[in-house]
Amino acid sequence: MTIATQGELRLLVLDDENDVAATICIMAEASSYAAQHTDDANDFFKRLAAWAPTHIVVDLQLADRDGIEVLHQLAILGCMATVIIISGLGGRILESAARIAAENGLNLAGTLSKPFSRSDLMRLLAINQPASLPGQGHSPTSQQSTVSAKQLVAALQSKSLTTHFQPKISCLNGQHSGFECLARWPQQDGSMIPPDVFINLAEREGLIHELTRQVYDYALAHRPRKGKAANLKFALNLSPVNLVDETFPRWLMAKCAEHDISPSRIILELTETASMDNPLGLLENLTQFRIRGFHLSIDDFGVGFSSLVQLARLPFSELKIDRMFIKSLSQSEESRKIVTAVVGLGSSLGLNVVAEGVEDLWALEFLRKIECDEAQGYFIARPMDESAATQWTGFEWKEAT
Repeated sequence: MTIATQGELRLLVLDDENDVAATICIMAEASSYAAQHTDDANDFFKRLAAWAPTHIVVDLQLADRDGIEVLHQLAILGCMATVIIISGLGGRILESAARIAAENGLNLAGTLSKPFSRSDLMRLLAINQPASLPGQGHSPTSQQSTVSAKQLVAALQSKSLTTHFQPKISCLNGQHSGFECLARWPQQDGSMIPPDVFINLAEREGLIHELTRQVYDYALAHRPRKGKAANLKFALNLSPVNLVDETFPRWLMAKCAEHDISPSRIILELTETASMDNPLGLLENLTQFRIRGFHLSIDDFGVGFSSLVQLARLPFSELKIDRMFIKSLSQSEESRKIVTAVVGLGSSLGLNVVAEGVEDLWALEFLRKIECDEAQGYFIARPMDESAATQWTGFEWKEAT
């Protein structure tokens, strides 16, 4: 058995076809991975605990249990390793398994259909390589998965929340078009509490109104200054809970005036799964924002059951395609068909269409080919603080040869 040292890349393969598993390990070892394989799920989980792999390959068809059971157990264990799913089954089954992994919170790199090439495997192994490997300390964004309401109240009282800015570019020519402003809660040790933790907590505890106002105020005050000629737009996430606050639209108008920015340069992103408990109230509130000049974006488009209902009823000016479809573009024909259809739908309705979660050149070139308007993702640029965002020189589009 390969003995691993701290800080190296480690691959653990679960596949009952031992020749396939051994071949995967040989491929990985040729690229400086330590690699192990097993055909037994119980042995797999023992090695997972003892060896702490950075990457995992799971086959869907196993002798003692199926791969979905394994994925479910990995989620329960809070596994942080990068996961690759492989199978000789049809593409739709692989895609369903990928959605299961993603929606269970696993760090999914993608899927491979047997047989596959070494280049296909190495491309997925290169995705999500951890900046901080086991034994090297915590990643700046991985600290503290749970916080208390008392901690959040203290953070709001001290105005500790900030924003980072993720660039958006035109798919046509790569030109910088704006930023998404993302809430951040920095800690004294340099780590960050994930937004999905404290946003959900704020909504549950009735703190979301104060949190939203602080985040918006910080983002507008510290927005990257690129000159008026750039005319960049700034996207801000809006909780459905904020819409019950009748004073919020006027407050936001006043803040735009205070920070000398036109409402036409502000995009309010509302998830498509926003509550429809009061559809008339939602319609009235969102229409008020549009009358005042703000843009409205339907976020995570394609993951809810009310997408077309929301799109037809509410005055959106933009839709953002959910990252689940964008991340799998190069591997999934289904995702390519869905994204193409959504771009066509948005274009026919006169909406700006944004793809989020772009992680490779292939996806970006595909989006340009189908005439998607804008894109954002780690391949273009990661979220960054005000100073780095101000100095960001733009995206250099190097086409594939």
